[in-house]
Amino acid sequence: MASLDTIVRYKQSLGFSADADKIIFAQSDLHNNVLLGGIVNGLINTMYYISFEQTGLLFMKVAVSPTLHYQLTGEDKLIPLSAIRSLSFEPVKFSARFTTGKNRLTQIELKIVGTDGNVMTLAAQKLIPGSPWIKQNLQNVRHMLGDI
Repeated sequence: MASLDTIVRYKQSLGFSADADKIIFAQSDLHNNVLLGGIVNGLINTMYYISFEQTGLLFMKVAVSPTLHYQLTGEDKLIPLSAIRSLSFEPVKFSARFTTGKNRLTQIELKIVGTDGNVMTLAAQKLIPGSPWIKQNLQNVRHMLGDI
């Protein structure tokens, strides 16, 4: 896991705010193949640090290094607020298959609906041992959205 200071310095180098309170760690859920299983699906889905900026959502792509460290890849994308219809957090849906790579205990689903009607869902981490900012920042973002 990159330190919060490293992430903030990185997003500042891109011209964004120094706000460290609204950055979450989330994973796409594009791959939910029953044959691959939850662990493999969890590893192949893209991970992001997502910063909730005044102008939109800054997605900073993360890759797992051979030493199992999460590293920023330099592949970033801003989704402007004008392109977002709604943002919400929902409990991870129970699956009897247990193959989605999501875990109800440690993740919550972030649902982003675009003005074009496209829906993106990500699994936002509720906590990661050794990174207390993950839990606090998720609470900050949920509070900002009026979710809690």
